[in-house]
Amino acid sequence: MTDAAAKPAFPAMSIEQAHALLTAPGTMLEVGEAEVRGIRMKVWKNAPPTLREVFALGGMFAGRDHLVFEDERASIGAFRAAAAKFAHQLIADGVKPGDRVAVIMRNLPEWPVAFWGAVLAGAIATPLNAWWTGPELEYGLKNSGTSIAIMDVERYERVREHLDACPDLRKIYVSRSREEIADPRVSRMENVIGATNDWASLGDIAPPDVAFGPDTDVAIFYT
Repeated sequence: MTDAAAKPAFPAMSIEQAHALLTAPGTMLEVGEAEVRGIRMKVWKNAPPTLREVFALGGMFAGRDHLVFEDERASIGAFRAAAAKFAHQLIADGVKPGDRVAVIMRNLPEWPVAFWGAVLAGAIATPLNAWWTGPELEYGLKNSGTSIAIMDVERYERVREHLDACPDLRKIYVSRSREEIADPRVSRMENVIGATNDWASLGDIAPPDVAFGPDTDVAIFYT
C-alpha cells in the first residue's frame, strides 16, 4: 500500500505564490511601473528594453540548432549573421527608421532573417499573410506603404502582376528562385545572404548601429 503521506503535495504552490516567486525583486519578471506614451502602466522592470537586446541575448546560444527545413540547417549564430547582413543591405538600399518592409513568404528559414533584418535596420517589419491572393497582397502593400518587400518565389508569382499598382514599392527581394528575374526592381535574396546551409560561413556580423527605444514601433502584422 502506498503511503499517502509520502506523496508530494499537489499543487506544489498556489498561483499567487508562483507569481510572487517569478516577479520577486531582481528577477527578469520583476514588476514595476513606468509611463508609456503618456500612460502609467505596469511593466517588467528588468526585461530587455528593445528587440535589439532580445536579438543580442541569442548570441549566448550561437552554436545551437535554430532553423531546420528539410535538409537545411542553421544555428543561432548563423541565423544572426544572415539577419545582420540583410539589415546592412536594407540600409544600403535606403531603408530609414519607420519605413515599411514587407515579409511575404511561407514558413522558410528566410522568413525570420527577413523579419529580423527589417527590425535591426530600424524599419517597421510588415508581414503579410502568405495565404492571401494577389489582389489581397496588393492591398497590404499599398495600405502599409511598403517600400521594400521580401517574398518567396511562389508569393512573387502570385503578386507580380499587381506590383505596378504599388507606387511606394521600390525594391523586391525574392528567395528560392532558381534564376534571375527580369525585373529591375527584383534581386535574389540569396545574392545577399547565400543559401541556408552557407550562413555559418558569413562569420560574426554586428547589426547596424541604429537607435532604438522601448516605445519604437517595430511591426505591423496583416493576418
